[in-house]
Formats: sequence, structure tokens, C-alpha cells
Amino acid sequence: MFCDEVEIKVVAGKGGNGCLAFRREKFRPKGGPDGGDGGRGGNIVFLGDSNLNTLYEYNSKKEFNATDGYNGSGNNRRGATGEDLVMKVPLGSKIYDAESGNLLVDVVSEDVSIILVKGGRGGFGNAHFTSSTRQAPDFAELGDAGEELNIRIELQLIADVGIVGMPSAGKSTLISVISDAKPKIGDYPFTTLIPNLGVVSLERFGGTNKETFVVADVPGLIEGASEGKGLGITFLKHIKRTAALIHLIDVLQDDFVENYETINQELLKFDPKLLERKQFVVFNKIESLDEELIGMKKEEFLEKYPFMKDKIYFISAVANMGLKSLVFDLYAESVRIKDEQRALQDESNSELIEDYKVYEPHLEDPKANTVDLVGKRKVADKFTGEIYQATIFEITGKRLEQIVRMTNFENSSALNRIYDVLKKMDLNKQLRKKGVQLGDIIRIADKEIFYRGD
Repeated sequence: MFCDEVEIKVVAGKGGNGCLAFRREKFRPKGGPDGGDGGRGGNIVFLGDSNLNTLYEYNSKKEFNATDGYNGSGNNRRGATGEDLVMKVPLGSKIYDAESGNLLVDVVSEDVSIILVKGGRGGFGNAHFTSSTRQAPDFAELGDAGEELNIRIELQLIADVGIVGMPSAGKSTLISVISDAKPKIGDYPFTTLIPNLGVVSLERFGGTNKETFVVADVPGLIEGASEGKGLGITFLKHIKRTAALIHLIDVLQDDFVENYETINQELLKFDPKLLERKQFVVFNKIESLDEELIGMKKEEFLEKYPFMKDKIYFISAVANMGLKSLVFDLYAESVRIKDEQRALQDESNSELIEDYKVYEPHLEDPKANTVDLVGKRKVADKFTGEIYQATIFEITGKRLEQIVRMTNFENSSALNRIYDVLKKMDLNKQLRKKGVQLGDIIRIADKEIFYRGD
């Protein structure tokens, strides 16, 4: 089934917990700490796939999770890294932050994988904390949670040429004749219910098999399509990337000139940039007309659009008439646009492409911290039970918050490490400038500790 828009949640894997362990060997009764680190959680990776043309795979499930990292173990054994979840999407998929609406990634190439959310860091085992002043650390870190994000994926098919026109103008027949696409064809309006993609090879028209371009048709447009009437508005986004448009006109219709104007008006209302694309105006179904009638139709059209004199193609898709010059001109235009785009890309691409292109949802300096006074609260003294009013200070900072999240608050030695980190990061000095007193509350990453000085 065709699906071109989904909203899902992606959750990277949690890091594995560090291990708290000490060597136990026959002749070493006081063996040292040897707890290994936990493994990193798996990432959520997006990869473009030219063989896909629908997002249907992601339509029935709303949350996708990468594998958690494995816990560390004794003898300094590190936990295994969680397996990345690779999510393949069609080329042309745009990934948005569902909450802010910001575009995060535009998947237009198979050459680059994108890590959208990263797995959580594995916790350090107690062997990591060994130092000259801490020779037997009796604590280890917990694994950090993986990043998560609510995203909306919108597919805009990548084609060189798009076909637009009224219902029953012959779009499906044309794409089936010039390409390898096999759309449903019927003698009634709105035969096409979904966009169709096809590869046109000039070999069948006397060219070579290396001369190809991709063509897409969308369901027929009607007046009011840009306001939601008919089917076309739903799929017009699939021609936004095209280099050129075939404006297909059923020349047998009495109002074929008005139909041409109607389609252009709907394109203008949907996206004015669509009218900046080169349009190949194509009169279809000429197999039913003689030369005189064809001339009369052309004169009728040129009365209103005289500047189109040398820009009209006359074809019969069903009878395979007049197609060769059309497809060769379409190919030439697609090559010209690609060359222009390639030149612009070469100018702007000064950086090397890495194996994994990483999207960073959080770009702030991980070492930067801020201290804010956020309120007051009455609390009971831990030793005397006396009630006093404590001031609440909140500290924010990416690395500090990560350390707190990975701390086992049930372990007093692990809790003491937080106080050591506050001192090393010079945060006690910032707290004193804000007027902190002994017994005040310090809130970090939704956890609270009491200020106890240096």
C-alpha cells in the first residue's frame, strides 16, 4: 500500500550499567577493583533506499527502539554495544521534528547514513575510578538513557519529470508507454489513485540504455485542488522536486484551453515555485483528429497564448505518435538541470562525507553549566528534625546532568562523587555567588541533593 506520511517515535538504546566488582584470586585475597564498563546503546540510523517508494512499513507501528547496551562484568570485561536500528526510507523522505516542525534531515542520497538519535553512554565500572587517592572505589555508574525523538516523515518522490493534468488526460497511458511503469489505466476519471514512478530509457526511442530519466505522474487535478478538492492536492508534493513538468492536455475536450489555465492556477496556489519549472505543454489524443482539426486546435490555443507558438507538442500516447521528440527534449532538460545542480553542489561541498552523518539534537557546549535560583521550600533538618526554609538552586549542563542521571543515589560513595564533580567544575563558587547556604537544595536533572560546602 502507498503511504507518504507517518508520525513515529524513535528511541535509541540505553547504555549498559558499569560493574562493581573486585578480583577474587586464590593467592590475592585483597584483589583490586576490576568492574568493566557498560556498552553503548544502539543508535537509530536512517538510510535512503532507491528501491523503496512508500513509508507503509512505518504506518502500523508508532515506536521504534534500538537495542540497549549490555552491562559490564568482572575481570574488566566491557559490555557489548547495543545493535543499531537501521531504518530504510525512500529517497526523497523529509524527516521533521514533530513538536517544533523543524526539518531535521532530507534523505536524497544512498551514500550517507544518518544517526538521528544516539544511544546512551555505557556506565563506567568501578575499575575506571581507581586513582592514587581512591584505590578501592566501591561504586559504578548506571547506563545513560538513549536519546528519543518524535518525528514526522514526509515523502516527496524524487523524479526528473512530473506529469500534471486534468483527470482522464491520459497521464497513466503516457507513463506506461514511455517508461517501465505499469499503472492502472481506465476510461474514467481518477483512475490514478496514487503517484506512479517510471524510468524512461531512450533506448526504446533510438537512443542508448545509458540515457535515462525518471518520470512521475500524480492523480488528476481539478479546479479547487489546492483547497482540497479531488485527489491531486494530496500528492502534489511529489512533483516539487522535479526538474520539469509535462502539462498534459486532452485536446478532444471542448474546454481544453480553460483546463490549461485551471491547472496552472492550482499549481500557483499550491506552490508558486512550481510555475518556475519548465513546462512541456503536450496535446494528447491527436489520433482522433486530422491535420486540419489539429491546426484549428492549435490556433484556438495560440489566440490566448501566442508566446507558446513553438512550445507545443502533439502526441498520441495510446497510438505511440510524436513521443520521440518529446522524450529526447525531456532528457536534455533533465541533464541540464542535473549539471546545474551538480555544479552548485560542488561549490558548496567542501567537507568530506563521513560513513555516518550524525544529526545532533542538542548542540550546546557539554561543559557549559548555568546556576539559577528557582524557589524555596521548607524541609526538615536531617539530624535534628528541625524545620527550616531551604533555597532551591537548579544547575543545568549537558555533561553534569549526564553524570547525575548515571549515578546510583543509593550508593553513598557514588553520591560523594557528585559533590567532587561540583567542586571540580567550579560550581560551588557559582553557587556561593548566588547566596547558597549550608542545607540549601541543589537540583540537577530532576534529582536533588543538599549543599554541604567544599
